[in-house]
Amino acid sequence: MLIGKAPMSRPGKVIPFYGAVDRRLFEIERRCMDRRGVVLRRLDQLLPCGEVLDIGAGNGFTAERLTRRDRWVVPLEPAAGMIDGAKSLPWVRGVAQEMPFRTGAFAAAHATWAYFFPEIGHGEAGLREAHRVVAPGGPIVMVDNAGDDAFSALGEAAASDPLWWEAHGFARQVVSTSFAFDSLAEARELLGFYFGDAGRERAQLEIEYKVAVYTGRSRGG
Repeated sequence: MLIGKAPMSRPGKVIPFYGAVDRRLFEIERRCMDRRGVVLRRLDQLLPCGEVLDIGAGNGFTAERLTRRDRWVVPLEPAAGMIDGAKSLPWVRGVAQEMPFRTGAFAAAHATWAYFFPEIGHGEAGLREAHRVVAPGGPIVMVDNAGDDAFSALGEAAASDPLWWEAHGFARQVVSTSFAFDSLAEARELLGFYFGDAGRERAQLEIEYKVAVYTGRSRGG
């Protein structure tokens, strides 16, 4: 893999995210969402051997778990506050719209709940870059909220737009998983942060959660 100097995060290039300033709350989120690892197993099945890019990798939770002896996951993350240097990962700082990698550098790329939110104008530029940095024919896999579940019924939880992804050549699969908490106090804290009083009042130890997995193939760049 060849990389250049990572671009500095500029206004409009990065979606502000609470995890960059509240690592403890983000740790609860990543530990409890998809507690059974259903989404992780699906990603593991879809991603090939070789070098794989994790776009908007957060604290490296997913990258660390998808790394194997025959697969090297490179986490790309724009926010310095998200990067967990304690994880033995080849961190690269940069933005999805201007990735500091050569064309065709990766066998595949994926993103989990990161950057690709077309409804707020974040989609096209990052997707073009994903096609560029993944070798032609390599899988590009995007994970986002599917909606129509107990989690999204708690309040305004943005769900992905399947028509946007279909128009860009991606197939959609809905995976059923759940948020599973260690305590009601933990559930109330996270769900209250997401949904306010409705989240705190309706919190429970396990909540149904549906995830959309979008899969496409790189056109090259």
